[in-house]
Formats: sequence, C-alpha cells, structure tokens
Amino acid sequence: MRKVSSKNIQWLENELPILKQADVVSAETAANIKAYYQTQTIGALHWAVVAFAVLGSLLIGGGIILLFAHNWDELSRPTRAVLSFCPLMAGALLSMTAMIKNGGNALRESAGIFHSLMVGASIALVGQTYHIPGDAPGFMLTWALLILPLQFLLSSTGAYLIYLGLIGGWSIAAQVDYGQAAAYWLLLLPAIGKLWGMLKIKRHAPDTLLSFFGLLIAVLIAVGVVFEKTVPGLWIAAYSALLGGTALIGLRLYGQEEGWSNPPKTVGIIGIAVLSYLFTWTYFWKEIGWDHVRHSWHYKPWGETFDISITLVFILIWLMISVKTIRTRTFETLTLSAFPILGILGFLFGMDGGESAATVSGLVFNGFMLFFGVMYIVLGCRQVKLRQLNGGMAIVSLLLITRFFDAGFSFVARGIVFILLGSSFLTANLVMLKRKKQQEVAS
Repeated sequence: MRKVSSKNIQWLENELPILKQADVVSAETAANIKAYYQTQTIGALHWAVVAFAVLGSLLIGGGIILLFAHNWDELSRPTRAVLSFCPLMAGALLSMTAMIKNGGNALRESAGIFHSLMVGASIALVGQTYHIPGDAPGFMLTWALLILPLQFLLSSTGAYLIYLGLIGGWSIAAQVDYGQAAAYWLLLLPAIGKLWGMLKIKRHAPDTLLSFFGLLIAVLIAVGVVFEKTVPGLWIAAYSALLGGTALIGLRLYGQEEGWSNPPKTVGIIGIAVLSYLFTWTYFWKEIGWDHVRHSWHYKPWGETFDISITLVFILIWLMISVKTIRTRTFETLTLSAFPILGILGFLFGMDGGESAATVSGLVFNGFMLFFGVMYIVLGCRQVKLRQLNGGMAIVSLLLITRFFDAGFSFVARGIVFILLGSSFLTANLVMLKRKKQQEVAS
C-alpha cells in the first residue's frame, strides 16, 4: 500500500462527518476508513523524528571522535587500542537494541548510520595506533565490507547509502591507484539484491524510493569511472542503453508517477536530456570506434572485452524492458525506447570517422532533443502537469539558446528571443494553473 500524506488524511477526516450526515457511509464504515488510512500515513512529525535522530547520531559520532583525538598521542598503546574499539562496540550495542526491540524507522536509521560511521572510525584508530600500512582504496573497501550486513539486518536506508558511497569512492580511488576497479560490479550486487527485495515488498515506500535514487546515481557515476575506455565512444552506446532502460523501468514500475515518486523515470529522463544535449555537439562523434582503440600502458589488455561486456548487459536490459513496456504504444514509451537506438546507431555510424558522420549525428540529436522537449510540453498540457510542461520547455529553451548563440545573431535579436521564451514560460504556467483550478472546482 502506498503511503498517504498527513495533509490528505486531514482532508479525509474533515469529509467523513459530511459523508455520514448525508448517509453515504455508515458510522462504522467511516470509523474503519479513518482507522485504515491512519495506519498508512507518513506525517511531518514522523520525518522530523527520523531526521533529528539521524542528525543526533552524526553529532554523537563526531563528538566521540573529537574526544578521542584530544591528547590521543599522550595515551599508551594498549589504552589507545581499547579506546579504538569503543566506537565499534557502541555502534554494535545500538544496532542490537534496534533489532531486539524491533524499533521504528528513527531507531533503525540512527543505529545504521551511527554503527556505519563508528566502523570507519575504529578502523582508522586501530590503523593509526599500530601504524598498519594501508591506502585509501583498502580502507574504503574494508569499511564497506564490514558495514555490508547492516543494510540487511537493520533495513537502514542510511547504511545502504553509506555503503553505496563507500564502494563508489573505492572505485574512484582504485582506478587511480590500481589502474582498474572492475570489482565494483561485484560489490554492487548486494545493493541491487537489497533494492530488489524492497521493490517486491514496499515499492512506493519512501525508504525504497530514496534507496532507488541512490543506486541509480551510483551506477551512473560508476559507468564513467570504471569503464576502461579502451574503445573511444563506446560509452555512448552504454549510457544510451542504460538511461533509456532506466526511464522505461520507471514507466513499468510506477506508471505516470513523477519526480520523487518515480526515481527511475526521473533519473532516466534527466539523463536522456543531458546526453542528448551533449550529442548535439560534433566533438563527441569524432575519432570513435575500433579504428581508434587505445593500447598505451594505462589501458588494460582486457579493457576492450570488459567494456563491451558491460555495454551488452545494458543493451540486453534495455531490450527486455522495451519489449514489455512498448506494448502501450504511447509517444513517451516509443521515444524513450528509440533513444538508445539512435545512440547505438550514431556510434556505429561514427566509427567510419570523418566530419560528415559527426555532422549528421549532431543534426539527428538536435532534432531528437527538440522532439523530446516538445513531446513533454504537449504531454504536460494534455495531462495538466506543470512539471512535465516546464521540463519540456526547459529542454527546448536550452537547445534554442545554444544554437542561437552558435549562429552569431545580434544582441537585439538575442534579446527578443529571450523575451519571447520567458513570456512563453509565464503564459504557459498561468494557463496551466488556471486549468488546474478549474479541474479542482469541477471535481
């Protein structure tokens, strides 16, 4: 069941007496309806408690570390060793309390975040006490593996996001220090499994949505970091398939929900808009493909196979979700399904090199970006959704302004276009607000 905001619960409580007076529902039915929806609410107070609990955990953790830092060097080594494990033990006790008492979100999140931070603090203190040699990748990997169970034992979103942040940081550090971070995808599997379980049980729950956002952002960053980039331009096909598939997954799981309520669609659409804009520049279509494979010391011999394998996985996921989603045959699903096709074809077409191939690909994505923006303007008007309307207008405006400056028009002409675009934004929003008010009155 999807959670209901406290504002809607208040509206329902005000309406139930009216419905009872009009004999639409009985007193017993009204009481049952009220009791049911009160169990589904997430009020502002609930989130305030969780937020302050998390903030309190962070402050306490920071305070403990600062207290230990005071005169740390003057303490004997055995004393420092004992104190080094105190933060870890405190975190473990709090986590045990949360599991034994089966505490609510506030206790679980506090325990998960506090325990996760204290694990890192204890590792650092022990390493400093015994002068254990190490490096940044080793430290972050050890920390991540030790807190891995917390996201399952406590169902803590905070611990889940800290884990994603640590393996993401490890991938960046490992790529710099070791020259590769291919193991990132193995480290990501537990996080994917955790989210999969959450989606099956409580797809619309706030902690599931937040975890979904965290995982998607982590994957998008990792593709840019972990890719060996042995084959120039292969990232175009990989990101196109990844973002197109992500947006389609959002439509499949959450339908026409938007924004915070639909993480994959939101991330996918924003990513497609950004990528489409980059692809309008011919620079990205030059010197790509297997004729320009890199063989210097920095690139691993297996880098080509690794990049191709990751790209094929993304393409396979996109194909599978496209087959299931495209049956609706709406402009939106067709457009989101077509974006990876254009990206892959652009990469294959650009492999021949030459200025003409780059120019054609740039023109194609200029056209796609224009269509993409106009499509969401039309959908926003039809469905009376301001977010879609403004998003579509922002995409079209970015494209027009960029191309406008490229063309070298005069300041007067640019000023007129800016005024027209701004007026269009204001007029469209005023009209949409008026239509929304009319719909509310009619309903």
